Amino acid sequence: MLMKAVVKYDNVAGATEVREVPVPQIGPDDVLVKVAFIGVCGSDPHMHHNRVSYKVNVPLILGHEFSGTIEQVGINVKGYSVGDTVTCETHADYCGKCELCRTNNYHVCRQRKGFGFQADGAFAKYVKVPSRILHKLPTGVGMREAALTEPLCVAYSALVKHSHIKPGDTVVVIGPGPIGILCTKMASILGASNIVVIGTDGDEGRLELAKEFGATMTVNSSVQDPLPLIMGLGDGYGADTVIDTAGFSPTLKLSIDVVRPCGQITKIGWGPQPVGFSLDPIIAKAVTLQGTFSHNWDVWEKCLVLMSKKTVDLNRLITHELPLDQWEKSFALMESKQGLKIVLTPID
Repeated sequence: MLMKAVVKYDNVAGATEVREVPVPQIGPDDVLVKVAFIGVCGSDPHMHHNRVSYKVNVPLILGHEFSGTIEQVGINVKGYSVGDTVTCETHADYCGKCELCRTNNYHVCRQRKGFGFQADGAFAKYVKVPSRILHKLPTGVGMREAALTEPLCVAYSALVKHSHIKPGDTVVVIGPGPIGILCTKMASILGASNIVVIGTDGDEGRLELAKEFGATMTVNSSVQDPLPLIMGLGDGYGADTVIDTAGFSPTLKLSIDVVRPCGQITKIGWGPQPVGFSLDPIIAKAVTLQGTFSHNWDVWEKCLVLMSKKTVDLNRLITHELPLDQWEKSFALMESKQGLKIVLTPID
């Protein structure tokens, strides 16, 4: 049986198209998920244009944010049944035996393969999922919003697990994309008193939405220098924590400038180019520079609780819903900032 899928077929710019491919065959520990909704991540158009610094195994079905219904269950799978509505982690494969896996750090296992990066993803009608990374949707969580669980997990892991935000803190979030807006929400939940979100020209609508998610101040850095504004808050030493979701050299430089002595910079965004400036101020200010990547089982379960309790409304992020064969339009909407979060639906 064949299905239509969005396939990146070569590691050159533009080598992506809709193809007919076989429906995945599951193993004894897998389930076959009939995809309901797929979230478009900013990394997806980057891969289409071949602008990524990591290896992509081609040919490859794109897509790593999704929800759906279990269609088939492997013979060894316990606790899941045909018809269950689910979402799942991005870790399509990992060894499960190394020290990192055994200490709940399987997201950085050397053998890890991510959906839509090194393993076939969910820009398709069906996707094969190991049962160990499945998560049932709790009552009250719809499949449309569940397709965006993964970006919420990125924000939760970055702020709750890897940062040290306390009630009364000043937090700066650089980049008002979906991850930045969800980091804003997590900072608000953690009790930060001042939450400053920084964007650039074209981010005006996103900065307004950031206010709805907890921002107390927004800055368009194309128009206004954020440094004096941030240094004017509180005691004048700067931000307790800076969350860099953009990842480029200038945003790391800004992070170093606005963080207070003994504060923390949590870097989520990738920046493959050399930074081009001295990192000595990190030493002089005794700052912690924390990298954070992906998420784990416990984070997913906590985020689904937040969604079920309506503490976080992911539907507010969705600006467009398109059929899968309009994937290229969705990429263009993302890149032009006309779309914040776009979900795709499979095609026959």
